[in-house]
Amino acid sequence: MGSVAPSALRRIRGAWAGLPPGAAVVFWSWLGSRLLFFLTLALALRPRTGAELVNRLGQWDGAHYLKIVAQGYSGDEFAFFPLFPYTTKAVASLFHIPPLLAALVLANGAFLGALLVLHQLSERWLGQTSARNVVLLTCLNPMGIFFAIPYTESFYLLFTGLTFAALLRRPRAPVGGLGGLGVGLIAGLAAATRPTGVVLAASIGVGFWRQRRWRAGLVAVLLTLGGLAVVMAIGWQRQGDALAFLHAQQAWEVTPGFNLAGLPFWRRQLSQALLGPLNTRAGALVDLAHPAAMAAIVLGAGLAWGPGRRWPGASFVLSVGTFLGYWLLGGMPALCLLFSVGCLPLLVWGYGRLPLELWLFGATSVMAYLLKQNTISLERHVFATVPLLMLYGAWFSAHPRWLGFLLGFGSLLSVIYGVRFAQGHWIG
Repeated sequence: MGSVAPSALRRIRGAWAGLPPGAAVVFWSWLGSRLLFFLTLALALRPRTGAELVNRLGQWDGAHYLKIVAQGYSGDEFAFFPLFPYTTKAVASLFHIPPLLAALVLANGAFLGALLVLHQLSERWLGQTSARNVVLLTCLNPMGIFFAIPYTESFYLLFTGLTFAALLRRPRAPVGGLGGLGVGLIAGLAAATRPTGVVLAASIGVGFWRQRRWRAGLVAVLLTLGGLAVVMAIGWQRQGDALAFLHAQQAWEVTPGFNLAGLPFWRRQLSQALLGPLNTRAGALVDLAHPAAMAAIVLGAGLAWGPGRRWPGASFVLSVGTFLGYWLLGGMPALCLLFSVGCLPLLVWGYGRLPLELWLFGATSVMAYLLKQNTISLERHVFATVPLLMLYGAWFSAHPRWLGFLLGFGSLLSVIYGVRFAQGHWIG
């Protein structure tokens, strides 16, 4: 009996040693971030009954996905794409477990897989250090909460990442090329997860064109669009409307497309962040303190930028001070505005640092997010976009002081947002 334990430990060590490079960083980052969120939730909520915990974990968009699992599609639920709820229903039925538990297992399990793929892509194109930091920043960022609850972020990150892992596979990789069929099937799953998955078609087309594999590229693009075709077929079957997924957006006052319907949302977001809630509600400058303080913060940020090369320590301290002042004064609207707009200069900086296929997906994704014509949830979409996460990690790898600060700040916000989630308050 005494030799069984050492033998089991040797087998575990052997299995661990056989895992891909970076697996330890991925696993411990994933586990630590899960514990941080769920322990915060448990301490903040202290549920007296199981029903109370279920209600919290299944709130917001999660409630819509669980309703689809239980009742199928109807009304506003057509705005939510089918892969995640249908997979949840299949797993719940197969293992005879509650749908919420199945959804949580799928979301968190898919996130672990997505991190492995993200690390692989980042290590290949950005280096080992950046790959580690990409994983850490993905786990410990303010929107990381959405990888832990019944949302599609984890599925989307996994399938888009797998698409590029297959598309950019080395010609003589041990597994061999998947070809247009394999790439298209994976991308089709992404397109059946979220509406923006269809923009993968542009990157896939460019990727196969650069490889001079036009027929395979055509197959892959058609299969990618097939994911959206499945969504349209569900709308036609259930409601006689192939565009039900677009028309259902009206419940959230969203009019997607090439129009200016989103301007009121952007004006409100800018006003809340820069002018303050009192001025926003009044529609006039009734509180001069907030915009004056915000102007001082912007001036401080400009002063911090100037002496960066001569006095990097002082510049960093002043930059952190202005950032914290911006956050404390502007609150969540200010942070969401920063995350949403900050991806644009990040894309400009990242041009040429990633393969064209990846960079193009980042650019077309941001365009698709803006065409949604609503600022709601824009920042969490940004943090579930593979190339943006890669560039995010690469930039902060080149600025280690900011990297350390952001990991601490991201952990703090994870706790704060966990408490807000437990109390039923909106995040985003």
